[in-house]
Amino acid sequence: MKVDEKFANLKEDLEGLREEQKSIEKQSRKLEGKILELYTLYSISKTLSLSHQLDDLFNGMMEVLGNTLGIDEYCLMLLEGEYLIIKVAHGFSEDITKIRFHLDEGISGKVASSGKSLLIHDVSKEKDFLYYKGLKRDIGSFLSVPLVAGGNVIGVLNTHRTKKNAFKKEDLDFFAAVSEHVTVAIEKARLFEKTKEDAAKDELTQLYNRRFFFEKLGKEMKRSKRYKKVFSIVMLDIDYFKVYNDLYGHLQGDSALRQTARVVQQNLRGEDTVARFGGEEFILLLPEIGREGAVTVAEKVRSCIAEEKNVGEELLPGGKLTASFGVASYPEDGEEGLQLIDVADKALYLSKQKGRNRVFSSSDLP
Repeated sequence: MKVDEKFANLKEDLEGLREEQKSIEKQSRKLEGKILELYTLYSISKTLSLSHQLDDLFNGMMEVLGNTLGIDEYCLMLLEGEYLIIKVAHGFSEDITKIRFHLDEGISGKVASSGKSLLIHDVSKEKDFLYYKGLKRDIGSFLSVPLVAGGNVIGVLNTHRTKKNAFKKEDLDFFAAVSEHVTVAIEKARLFEKTKEDAAKDELTQLYNRRFFFEKLGKEMKRSKRYKKVFSIVMLDIDYFKVYNDLYGHLQGDSALRQTARVVQQNLRGEDTVARFGGEEFILLLPEIGREGAVTVAEKVRSCIAEEKNVGEELLPGGKLTASFGVASYPEDGEEGLQLIDVADKALYLSKQKGRNRVFSSSDLP
């Protein structure tokens, strides 16, 4: 073989080796990327699995998505009825958590309705894109993936970048995997909260129980002391309930308890807490309401209970099933929870002494 031929063959072999090296390097980069992707998913799963409550989970997501994935702008929406509610968002100059989207609104609504991911390379060409109803404009490309649990969409995870064409198809697959981990964590946190809430409920009335009330009272006491806020406690006891039970039996008595619990709950704010304190006695916690306001609330509840129709109530003294109330307020009636309960209980006892179906507060006590 001539020298030129040998040189040509060597050159050809060298080119082949170079191509093979490029292929190996390319495969190596893909493998490194896949390892990094799997490690990231593992980190997400591990971090989110430590969150047993939704608030902790959302805080964890802020850290995981921001730090682990290096995402600057994203938001998580959960489905509540026919609306998508923003639960956590990062990278927005304004608070957008009050924004809600109907299921037929925008890209997020489309993703939630269809259960299919959408990747938009240039949002300026997408007529359905709402820019979070105008609160954020610097979005070039947008990726939205559904959160699916048990075949049902429970929300969407959105991420966006200021540059156009900033996402690849691999990003779509990756964020679909991220959404699965987020969904599992959300469902686990929801189950934990439901189990915890069920354990805090009174079985008969479905109001909170005494133990939960004391936990809530302790937290409200700390909050009010720290921020110099007021709050009130209202105790109420159904009048002549033993007589009612003796006349009609415990099943009818249970029905009257459930009905009273419903009436009380319907006449309170969402931030108020009502619990069954024991027997036919209930207790209310009214944040940021002073004595005068609490008396007004108690009067409203008392009136509604008296107006409610109960089987056989005409045989009771007064011909109605009614309730007596006692009110105490922080800080004027006590600096500790048990002090307030004691004062409210004394005011309640005074209501009983003065004829029942009345509201008395600490200011009426001798």
